[in-house]
Amino acid sequence: MQELLFSPKTLAAYLGLAEQTIYNRHSGGGDLPKAFKLGRLLRFRADDVKGWLAAKRQPDS
Repeated sequence: MQELLFSPKTLAAYLGLAEQTIYNRHSGGGDLPKAFKLGRLLRFRADDVKGWLAAKRQPDS
């Protein structure tokens, strides 16, 4: 089974952010899901993105 990966561009679209924001947060140690390098390419695992979003979700009042 092949693992789903996000590029910075697709992650930005998924989160509703600018692609440059993803790069800035990654290089500046900002708040993002865990990333890894695939050669020279920056990638994010879909499972890590979903877990990160779940941890960010605010409980309903």
